[in-house]
Amino acid sequence: MSLNSERTVAALATAVAAGLKADYTLIHLGSDDRLPDQVVAAMVSGANPWETRDGEWLLDAMSDVVLDAAHREVDELANKIVDGWEAEDDTDYSELRDDWKFSDERETATDTVRDRDSSPWGDELVQTYGPVLLRVTIPAMDEDAGLSFRPLSGERFLDLLGFEHTAANLALAEAVVAEASPESSVIMGFAMVAVDLADIEVLPDEGTVELRNPYVWLGSAFTGTGWCSEEQFTGTVVVDRAALRTDGDAFGWSWSTVAGGASARDFTGPTLTARPATPVAA
Repeated sequence: MSLNSERTVAALATAVAAGLKADYTLIHLGSDDRLPDQVVAAMVSGANPWETRDGEWLLDAMSDVVLDAAHREVDELANKIVDGWEAEDDTDYSELRDDWKFSDERETATDTVRDRDSSPWGDELVQTYGPVLLRVTIPAMDEDAGLSFRPLSGERFLDLLGFEHTAANLALAEAVVAEASPESSVIMGFAMVAVDLADIEVLPDEGTVELRNPYVWLGSAFTGTGWCSEEQFTGTVVVDRAALRTDGDAFGWSWSTVAGGASARDFTGPTLTARPATPVAA
């Protein structure tokens, strides 16, 4: 059989373009896919996560995935079309298939598929990430508060936190103070809360945030000393949105390192949330 002069790369490109779908999902995440620590830290702090080294790497990696998938889509469609032509003409179009693989028309079709990709991989990674451990300096207990190398009562501790002097709060405060030994140590206070990354993503860029019922680390992140409460306090710490940090991204030693592998799930509880602070009525 002689070749059909109409079976050209240009004709194949026209047929492929006509057969392309209006929308594609080119990225399918696996159960082990997870946002890198730098990306999570940037999201928590309010920075641009894609300007981090790991964020740039992730974007490049996903771009490669999209490119490979788009090539597969156009090649599968092109091969299906050529299969039909071969059956219709009773002719072998292997040369046409080879020409297609290295043609500008193939790349144009690939670009079209990439432009039509609507894979929600970013949202999916955020929604499935789960809790992230935050460590936030309590405003009244920072390095300039003058709490180091002097006795600290449980009552005073609660006053600095702004928490009520309930029996449970006072017992926790006294236990933390006793273990941290502020009379002979450098002392600061850190609210430790586990918050779902999806809840952090929807916070406003500015304003204040409430950290509800936190665990509290009394000690020094400079030297990795002190003690964190083994239970939640009852109370709310209000901080600037810009002050939020992951435990690993906040300055100094992380509590996870000090405690030898503590994770966000060690700090979860039914009332641990982060949300915009409610304005006080005038």
